[in-house]
Amino acid sequence: MARKRSLTGWLGLAAALGLAGYAGARYLRQRAAHHRRQPHAAVDWERARWVAARVAADGAAPLRDHARHHAAYAGMVRRSELLVAEYMGVRLPQPIEAIAVVDRAGWIDANLHSFGGVLASLEALHGTDGTSALDAVLYEVNRQAVAAQLGAMLGYLARRVLGQYDLGIFAAEVPARGTLYFVEPNIDRLVRSLDVPGDEFRLWIALHETTHVFQFEAFPWVRPYFADLVRTFIAQTSDQLGALAQSLPELAGRLARRQPLEQHWIEWLLTPEQRVVFDRIQALMSVIEGYSNHAMNAIGQRLLPNHARIEHQVAARRLNRPLVDDMVNRVTGMDLKLAQYQQGQAFIDAVVAARGIACANLVWRSAADLPTTDELREPARWIARITAQTPVAPADIAG
Repeated sequence: MARKRSLTGWLGLAAALGLAGYAGARYLRQRAAHHRRQPHAAVDWERARWVAARVAADGAAPLRDHARHHAAYAGMVRRSELLVAEYMGVRLPQPIEAIAVVDRAGWIDANLHSFGGVLASLEALHGTDGTSALDAVLYEVNRQAVAAQLGAMLGYLARRVLGQYDLGIFAAEVPARGTLYFVEPNIDRLVRSLDVPGDEFRLWIALHETTHVFQFEAFPWVRPYFADLVRTFIAQTSDQLGALAQSLPELAGRLARRQPLEQHWIEWLLTPEQRVVFDRIQALMSVIEGYSNHAMNAIGQRLLPNHARIEHQVAARRLNRPLVDDMVNRVTGMDLKLAQYQQGQAFIDAVVAARGIACANLVWRSAADLPTTDELREPARWIARITAQTPVAPADIAG
C-alpha cells in the first residue's frame, strides 16, 4: 500500500528524470554559439498534467461534499495531534491548520507544483540554450518526453497514495509550515476493498501523517537540515552528468549479464559525493517513516478496536500486490520508500523494546543523534552511542 509519497523516492526519480531531461539541454548549451534562449520551460507541464490525469482515471471518482470530508479529517487530525503530543512528549508551536482533502486530480496538481520546483532547480543548473532549428526540434522532443514520463509516474501514484505531508520546500515562496493531504477517493476505495471500518482506518492514516508534522515542526532543526541535504543533492547533478559515461555502461552490462546489483539502480547513477548525501537522506527518512509507523501502531493498538484487523488486511494486500506494481516501484524508486518503512520501523521498534520510547525520542534531539545507515541495521550500536552521552528528557528536546 502506498501511504504517502516518499521524499527519497522523489529525489531518486528527480535524479533519473533530471539526467534524461537535462543531458540534452546541457548538450545544446555546450553547442551554443549565439546563446539563443529557448522560449519554453524544459518540461511541458500541461502535457504532464494531461498524461497524469489519464493514467489516474481508471476507477477515479471526483471528490464530492468537500466541506463534510474536510471537517471529518480536521477532527481526526486534532484528535491525532493530542495523542501524538502525549506519545512523543512534545507539543507543536501552533495547531495544525493546513489540511487539504483532495481527489486524484487535486493530488496531481499539488505534486506537479512541488516537483516543478525540483526540475526548475535542475533547469537553472543546466540551462536551455540552442543554436539552430534542429536544436529547437530536439529540445521540444526532449521536453515532451520528460513530460510524458513525469505524467505517467504521477498518474500511477495518484491511484495509490492515501496521505501525504508536503513540506513545500521547492515552492517559489517556501511556506513556514507544510500541508497535510488526504486523497479521499483512494482511501474510500481501499476501505471497501479491505472491508475494514472506515472511521478507524482514516484515523489510523491521520495518526501517521500527523506524526510527520511533529517531526518537522516540533523540532526546529529537522526541516532546515532536510532542506539543506536536498539542495546539496540537486546542486551536485552537474557532476552526475559527467559520471554517466562510467556508471551507465557498467550498469547496463550487469543487467545484460543478469548479475545482482549491490545497490539500487538509482544509486548507480549517483556520484560519490551524491551517495554521501543520499545516505544521509535515506537515514533521516528511514527514521521519519519508521517512527511514524511505530507511533501509528502504538497509539492505534490502544485506540482502535479493529487495529489488528486493519494491520492484517494491509499486510496481506502488500504481500499480494500485482507484479506490475513491483516493477513500477523498482523503476520509479518507490521501493526505496518501502525499505524505509521496514528498516526504520524495525529500528524504532527495537529501541523502544530495549530502552523505551524516551530513548527512541532522542533521535529528534539533533542531527548528530540520528542513526547512521549501519546503526539502522544494528540498533544496539546506536543505543550504546546515545546512552553514553548525557541523557536529555524527551520533553526538552524540542529546544
